[in-house]
Amino acid sequence: MIFIYGDSHARFSFKGFEKEHINKSENSITMHRIGRDNIIVNCDPKEHNANSTIILVYGEIDCRCHIQRQINTGRDEDDVIQELVGKYFITIKNNLLVYKKIIIIAIIPPTEKNDCESVHGTITHDFPFIGTDKDRSRFTVKMNRLIEQKCKEYDYTYINPYTKYVRDNGCLKFEYSDRNVHLLQNDEFLEEVYSVL
Repeated sequence: MIFIYGDSHARFSFKGFEKEHINKSENSITMHRIGRDNIIVNCDPKEHNANSTIILVYGEIDCRCHIQRQINTGRDEDDVIQELVGKYFITIKNNLLVYKKIIIIAIIPPTEKNDCESVHGTITHDFPFIGTDKDRSRFTVKMNRLIEQKCKEYDYTYINPYTKYVRDNGCLKFEYSDRNVHLLQNDEFLEEVYSVL
């Protein structure tokens, strides 16, 4: 059985997923929370067995809202990212003990603030976009590089199925989105996932 854990991106990006699976995603769950609490939300390890494939999808919210907020308190960007990803992988190792394969999905490219505002109106507060488009794109690239590196260390499978969906500036091509921060046209995304199952 395939188990999918993650935030709302695990629901949107896996829409139409044709393999037998159980999607246990929950909206608004951050990578920070997973690492801080040492718990994968909605995960009961007793449900897994030696034939289980486990897919994890976290991090977009952290890149969009929380990393810049931490930097604004005086913390170093790379320290924040190292801590986020490091604790995330410790939680995975501590909680997922029996499985056939663990697949970690890269963080989706950030939505440009102007794209979102063109549909939903001016964002008049610092949530949900904290940091510039350039900042959030950089955070996402750094996070994905570190996630890929950690997957090699832990012998997990890493995939970044977003090459078609990213602009030259590192942001999400809005025409493939749900006109917010999620992927809507996800055929290529799913093909990448199928290729590693």
